Amino acid sequence: MHCLRWSFRAQRRISMEKHACITHVIFDVDGTILDTEALYNTAKIKVIARYGAEEQFTRALRSKTAGKQAIDVAEIITEECDLPLTPDEFIAELDMVLKPILPTAQLKPGAERLIHHLADHNVPVAIATSSRRRTGKMKMSGHSDLFNLFSHKVFGSDDPEVGRGKPNPDIFLVAARRFEDPPSPENCLVFEDSTSGVQGALEAGMQVVMVPEHLIHPGATEVIDSFEEFDPVKYGLPGYDNDDNTFSNGY
Repeated sequence: MHCLRWSFRAQRRISMEKHACITHVIFDVDGTILDTEALYNTAKIKVIARYGAEEQFTRALRSKTAGKQAIDVAEIITEECDLPLTPDEFIAELDMVLKPILPTAQLKPGAERLIHHLADHNVPVAIATSSRRRTGKMKMSGHSDLFNLFSHKVFGSDDPEVGRGKPNPDIFLVAARRFEDPPSPENCLVFEDSTSGVQGALEAGMQVVMVPEHLIHPGATEVIDSFEEFDPVKYGLPGYDNDDNTFSNGY
């Protein structure tokens, strides 16, 4: 798997050519801007362990639920771990564990620099996260100044306009429509870490830079290890200035 992962990345990087001019940028949050995977996994294991099913929460199951809406994740976990809970009951127990730890989520390397850079150059940016508004605000609270730079945020799990979760395109199309000057999908660039998120953005007709934590989506426009590798100029965006290097690496 590791060999395939790296050869795939090499292939994507080598094949990079010209891209449509990007005017607007949409970011996922979990695993993309914020390093929340360990926090969520710790909370899920704690709830699942109450019912003696922690061994069923495998790496494959974690990957299967990545990027999906809260209710979809709960349905998958309660079924595959055979928990005596409804999906809503699982979410309620999970929220109790998450409440004190989500605000401690740290930024991924290079995220702060890129977001500030885009905002400083008047490139409209938005959030498209599968989270609910309540938990989304919890995890963003530790970096409120940074998240205030976004023109708007779409919380897929409880936004009435997002009918279907990732890997469907709904959340990305809603995010694009809510820009003050709505762009064409081909002029939107999406940053995602999950295969379901990449698939949704592609189905929305957008370009996608994948910063993966697990599996690679072969359709991604580009695959990078971190935001520190991203070159805005490739997409017709303003290049970095020397002053942009003053931001932390995220840890």
